[in-house]
Amino acid sequence: MNLQHLFPAGSVVPQGAAGAEEILEEVLRRTEASFLAAGSDLVDAVEVLRLVGGLFDRLRVTFGPENGDRLVALIAATRGHVAEIQGGFGRLVDANEAVRLAVRSVRVEVGDLDRVVRTIANVSINARIQGNGLIPPRPQVTAFIERLAVMAAEAEAILRDVREAMAGIGAEMVEMDAVTQDLREELGQKVLPALARFDRMAQGVLDRQDAMALTNAGLAKRMDTINAEVSRLVIGLQSGDATRQRLERVRDVLHLAAGSPWAAVLLELAAALSDAAVKAAAGEIAATVEAAGTVQKSADVAVGQARVCYVERSVNMAGEGDAAAGFAASIASVRGKLGLMRARAAALRERLGAILRHEAALRQIGHQVRLSGLNAVLICAKLGEDGRALRELAQWLRMLTDESDAIVMRLQTVLDSTAGLADRMGGESIGGFETALHAFFDEAAELGSFIERIGQDRAEAARTFDDVGQSLPKKLGHATQALAGFQLLLGEMTFFDAAVAARLVGLGNAAAPDAEAGEVLAGLRKRYTMQAERDIHDRIVGAPVPATVKVAAGAAVAVAVAAAASDDLDDILF
Repeated sequence: MNLQHLFPAGSVVPQGAAGAEEILEEVLRRTEASFLAAGSDLVDAVEVLRLVGGLFDRLRVTFGPENGDRLVALIAATRGHVAEIQGGFGRLVDANEAVRLAVRSVRVEVGDLDRVVRTIANVSINARIQGNGLIPPRPQVTAFIERLAVMAAEAEAILRDVREAMAGIGAEMVEMDAVTQDLREELGQKVLPALARFDRMAQGVLDRQDAMALTNAGLAKRMDTINAEVSRLVIGLQSGDATRQRLERVRDVLHLAAGSPWAAVLLELAAALSDAAVKAAAGEIAATVEAAGTVQKSADVAVGQARVCYVERSVNMAGEGDAAAGFAASIASVRGKLGLMRARAAALRERLGAILRHEAALRQIGHQVRLSGLNAVLICAKLGEDGRALRELAQWLRMLTDESDAIVMRLQTVLDSTAGLADRMGGESIGGFETALHAFFDEAAELGSFIERIGQDRAEAARTFDDVGQSLPKKLGHATQALAGFQLLLGEMTFFDAAVAARLVGLGNAAAPDAEAGEVLAGLRKRYTMQAERDIHDRIVGAPVPATVKVAAGAAVAVAVAAAASDDLDDILF
């Protein structure tokens, strides 16, 4: 607010006029303008301080012990979940390694089975060669050779499916190993470091809670003191209204003096009332201006400290809100990789199932080959020397089928074990790891939201004190300027004193107050609002007038008696 128009440079005496009435009117106008301006700015300052008080109430909760305890609990919970994440990943890696070792065992058994089946196929070929050499051909031998060839072909077909499944299992294991390595890198290079940064950030917020609570309490106390001082200044503005009323009484006396036969008494009364009003106001306004200046300095210091505290802390926290977003992105990537790993484990389990589905057929083929071999041994025994080679092949075939049975039994065992490991990895291990991630993310999301609210409160405090740092000192400064202007204005009442004195000199011999004057003066006395004014009135009206003005003693006494009778009632009414 520009206050220059309230206190224009130069005398309060309007150009071309020097009468007491004009001077007094100008002083009254400027007095009212000064106190209206000061009052408006102080009311605005009180409103600003009220908003600041509400902010401090919220900050007391933000930095209070309840929020501190909750912050401690959330940080402890997230740290526990971080340990669970590390343990869950360790178990997942162990499960993947167990599956990989189990698949290696399956591959060994499948290799042995492949060797046996190929050997049986070779035996079938040799048996055909030996059988074709028999003269004459033996139908039983031919039937055995044909059945053996069919069973060998069936076994080889099954083995092709098994080899294809094993190739797929190998590919799935390569994918799972790659995903495991990606997870290890994602966790080691991104997730866990992000979690550590988030933990440090949360711990930093917690570490600052107590300091912020103490700072907030100290600032709140200082601002409460400033608020009380500003409120007292607002109340102190009533002195301006009292001064205005006293000067208005002076104006009333001047109006009565205009053209009055007893003007000398009235002018002397006006001068005395004016002098008393100015002296009383001068003392009060000096104290008020000094208090306003002190309050302004206190507000400057307090708001400056608050700005340093909250604005700088808010800037320091500006990057902390991104910590949760950083590990959230990493965890989302981990979840995607876990989904891929689960799919690979399911595919591996399906391929193991394909091998298991051939287990019964392999057993059946082995059983039939064994029976055929036994029959071949019996048949060849009847052939004598001609069937000796076939008999040796049949015996060898029997040993191969025994070995095949043992391999199939071991294969079934390792397949069952591998399938169980794959199921546990795809379910329990990955699921447990995901559960740990999910639990951490939920807890961390709450912690992040909690920290974000603290940051928002700090940011709000920073914005508020940034605004208050500009508006409050300005409002208090304007109010102080307005009050100081009124203080200077009181000094210019000397122009009024000079004008009244000049009029008194120019009156010459004036008429003495009579009974009519007594009534007028008594009526004037009733309009006073302060006992000091009535005392001045009684002193002037009851005192001897100058030699040029003969004051009737009876009239003066009558006026004094009439006025005294209504003093108490006037005070009560006021």
